[in-house]
Amino acid sequence: MRWRPPVFVLLGLGLAGCSSSSDTHPLESPAPKYDADAVAKAAMTQFDKDGNGGLDAGELAACPALLSGFAAVDTNKDRKLSADEIVKRVEAYAALPPGSVSVGCIVTLDGAPLEGATVTFVPEPCMGDAAKAAKSTTNVVGHCDQFTIDGRPYRGPAAGLYKIQVTKDGVNIPARFNAQTTLGREVYPDGRSGEVSVELRLSSR
Repeated sequence: MRWRPPVFVLLGLGLAGCSSSSDTHPLESPAPKYDADAVAKAAMTQFDKDGNGGLDAGELAACPALLSGFAAVDTNKDRKLSADEIVKRVEAYAALPPGSVSVGCIVTLDGAPLEGATVTFVPEPCMGDAAKAAKSTTNVVGHCDQFTIDGRPYRGPAAGLYKIQVTKDGVNIPARFNAQTTLGREVYPDGRSGEVSVELRLSSR
């Protein structure tokens, strides 16, 4: 007859496993305090260069995060974003369940996975104090899916608009991908997966 460990042994092992894993599992951040009107006003002030009260795709080249969510934010489909549409989008951030958004990121440089790179999601200035910077490090296949915020582990940043910076010591990564980054993404859960997938294809030239 096959030996089976007593129930109390199994319980002990289970409790030990829970104890150790709780120290490493990403945390759920408290819900950020969004000021939707302030975010919309700041975005219009910063990006509405022609002063017509709407942000078109050309103007949003300066804000790739908002450009990435353009189709979803442009609810009336007039090919420009109004302050009211941005307000509603930020209100949608606030309506999400408390916690960070799960983000998975793949980074390649000149077509090859970039291992050991630091990926930082930096809140756009228009977000104010609602969100904080989130950092992660890519693995051997250039993937990262756990972030730190103020030194603590999270699944990803809070919902919002972010610039993305990629750095690695000893590797030539052009300024347009870090100090003067042109990379950005809206962090908002996909309707099907509930997560955000980001692919960054960088070039050293």
